[in-house]
Amino acid sequence: MKSKIIFSIFILLVFLSGIGVGMYGGLAVGASPSVSQLWAGAKEMQAAISLIDKQEVNKARSLLCNSIKTRVVIMDFAQPIKNSTSSSQLQDVENYVFGQMKKDKSELSAICI
Repeated sequence: MKSKIIFSIFILLVFLSGIGVGMYGGLAVGASPSVSQLWAGAKEMQAAISLIDKQEVNKARSLLCNSIKTRVVIMDFAQPIKNSTSSSQLQDVENYVFGQMKKDKSELSAICI
């Protein structure tokens, strides 16, 4: 009787530790692409600022445009789930960045994409 209780507690501990390790692993693997994308974006911005400081504006523009194109391709491939909140936030950012610019696709394409 006593061995059955000890064995049951052991199985329960193994089960709970497995759940804990699985949750930690899932979070670590899920967060790593986001962290690497943030790191890459920060390095690209540092390089662009360095090029602007050196008066190499065309190289900085080319670097940033290539970065934007790459991120757009990644996002088109990944197809993130959009909800009303994220869509409205994206619209607010576009309005802030592009100001009163018309939302004509050819006009926005001339910027980089």
